[in-house]
Amino acid sequence: MSRSCASSTTPRRASPLPTDRFATGVHRHVRDTVSPVRRYLVLVTLVAACSGEGSASKPADKSTDPERKLAGVFPDRFQCESILKPEQVAELLGAVKANKLDSAMSTPKGIPQPCNYEVVMQSALEYWTFDFDCRDRMKERADALFAQYKRTSAELVQQYDQMSDAGMVKPTDAGVVVKRPDDAVEVQVGAKALDHHGQGLLFIDDDAPCYVRVIGPDAQRRLALAQAVAKNLTFANAPMTPRPMP
Repeated sequence: MSRSCASSTTPRRASPLPTDRFATGVHRHVRDTVSPVRRYLVLVTLVAACSGEGSASKPADKSTDPERKLAGVFPDRFQCESILKPEQVAELLGAVKANKLDSAMSTPKGIPQPCNYEVVMQSALEYWTFDFDCRDRMKERADALFAQYKRTSAELVQQYDQMSDAGMVKPTDAGVVVKRPDDAVEVQVGAKALDHHGQGLLFIDDDAPCYVRVIGPDAQRRLALAQAVAKNLTFANAPMTPRPMP
């Protein structure tokens, strides 16, 4: 309690002038009538003031601050259209149309459904996919995939070359020539990227804590699609448990 509250007393009554008996009588009457009310009002005012002094407002809890911004989208609520719309996918791949396909497969906890597309070309149908992993320790898993894809790509190339040298590589019954597998090569996407097996591209994003896989039948268009995904993927819209903005 403040000093002013602890030491407050009822003000002393002033004495009337001794030479004015009429004023003295009137003053005494008014004093005796008004003073109890005045004392009560003064007391109420002091109690209210002291109560306010004793209850200082607490600082706002930052953890419940409604203006604190969070980043990320819960993986089970993630929408592929937040990265690329189907018409953008079609344009990037030089297609007539791209139809978004729903996946019936379940995914591990923390992984969103993959973005699958049936791509209508002028004379054929193609199937393209991109998916995300933004879970904790994603870089550790991505680095393991980089090593695995480099190794298995090299093994497939070596196997093909051995079969070709032995005369065992021949066109199929439909006359389709079996192509030599592509070597795994590093490409310019995000922070680190690898095109592998002649059908996939893996990259670690440069501003979102995610790695992304792009699958499709053409290396040049894989690169174009991966670069568009990397451009539109941000810390704010990444499919991950929401967390404070950095």
